Amino acid sequence: MKTWFLLLVALFCANSVSGQLNDIYRVKNGSDVSKVIPFAERYQFDKFLDGQVLFRSGKISKAKMNYSLVHGEVLFVDAKKDTMLFNDHAFISKIFVGDNLYFYTKGHGHVHAIEDYDGVKLGKKQFLVRMGNEKYASYDQYSATSAISSYSSFVNQNGNLQGLESNVKVVLKRRSILFLIDKNERITFATRANFLKIYPKYKKKLNEYLRVNETNFEKEEDLKRVLEFASHLE
Repeated sequence: MKTWFLLLVALFCANSVSGQLNDIYRVKNGSDVSKVIPFAERYQFDKFLDGQVLFRSGKISKAKMNYSLVHGEVLFVDAKKDTMLFNDHAFISKIFVGDNLYFYTKGHGHVHAIEDYDGVKLGKKQFLVRMGNEKYASYDQYSATSAISSYSSFVNQNGNLQGLESNVKVVLKRRSILFLIDKNERITFATRANFLKIYPKYKKKLNEYLRVNETNFEKEEDLKRVLEFASHLE
């Protein structure tokens, strides 16, 4: 599958701040996404980097790789210079794009492990989420779960935007969802309940910390603070 496929396409938000990535796209049917959304707004990195795939069998494969916000997954360049999606996730242990580590979780694609706290990792996934049509879009009502659900409803396995009538214009918004990755590399949404499950021995101390320190589990900096605290408990 080549990257230069026809997708539903996003036009830029008129009030974007110069020099910054666009946050909202108004999507219309029928154009080539590569000609409308700049490379820097479709990919996490400004170029394809040297990458490695570590298979559960112990095998290692190398290729140029990058993370696509359109697909919500890491893509690689094959021997024919085509840009491809991985189709053998069940056999893959982890993926490195440069020094960046990714894990795969079914239904949500690749999750970037952005910080390590004594074996417990904070994961982050960036992607484009469908927020509704232009008239009725509400940007504050989407939780982590609903955002992922909305994402999967309009991007199919091949990365093609789907399920929209030809003349319908919808709003896509750049989103980030946070995950917790435990020491056994199990991936869950970053919620208070899932956080406490990772540290059952310290549940009392952590509940006390959370009582005193207001923590929003959808905010990256809050999660970094509480994970740093938990990683030093004895």
